[in-house]
Amino acid sequence: MKDLYSYRNLIFGLAIRDLKLRYQKPFFGFLWMLILPLCTAFVYKVLFVDFMRIQSGRYPFFIHLLTAFLPWNYFASSIQGSTRCILESRSVINQLAFPKYLLPVSVVCANLLNFLPSLFVLIGFLIAFKVPLSPLLILLPLVIGVQTVMAIGFSLLTSALQVVHRDVEYLTQLLLMIAFFLTPGFYTIEEVINKNHDLFTTLYLCNPLVGIQNMYRIIFIGNYLDTLPAQVNFFNVVLIPLVTAAGVFFAGFAVFNRYKDKFSDYFNI
Repeated sequence: MKDLYSYRNLIFGLAIRDLKLRYQKPFFGFLWMLILPLCTAFVYKVLFVDFMRIQSGRYPFFIHLLTAFLPWNYFASSIQGSTRCILESRSVINQLAFPKYLLPVSVVCANLLNFLPSLFVLIGFLIAFKVPLSPLLILLPLVIGVQTVMAIGFSLLTSALQVVHRDVEYLTQLLLMIAFFLTPGFYTIEEVINKNHDLFTTLYLCNPLVGIQNMYRIIFIGNYLDTLPAQVNFFNVVLIPLVTAAGVFFAGFAVFNRYKDKFSDYFNI
């Protein structure tokens, strides 16, 4: 953590470089950071509200979906983008001496900067559809922080293992797809609890990604906390994601440190 703070300017510079490379050639440039989430929200609104008329309680279903999809997209894009970052930077690693873990960390930070404008789009839709904002919105930085720490941990893990085992990239994509459908994005938490056995529900709620999605909805949607079933509590909403984020973070660094001095030996395999 001390090293991360010491290299904060370099990490920020690498993240900005990544965003510039991503948006410098498109005609609309950095405006795509707003255009993409805005178009996504509009598609969800037309599809799920106007055509399918799916309900999710006191607020439109596409709001339910957006509060899951936007944070998930940040999380998944960070991990997928960082998985190959060590391999793709092999020439730089062989020529320059610098902490190699800065590469996956900077990818996560670049995706974080890309994610933040989408939150204003989400708030705009909440206001437009008269969904009350939660006073807990002031805790948004803490929730983003927990998710970012978890994303960094997974990114360190996958980026290091990808150098050694080239199948990790595809395994990561598969696991992320499965993980998304194991979180209440296209369905509600009430449906899971009402239609399944208590043991399955308990195991499901122990999924830290479910807790993170619940945290985002709690801090964005007013009175959402009051509507949650009794099975959803502080332990599975806050404590499990916190402990998991810390565990994955340190595990990612441990695995990365184990292989970092051997990266050059695996580059030409």
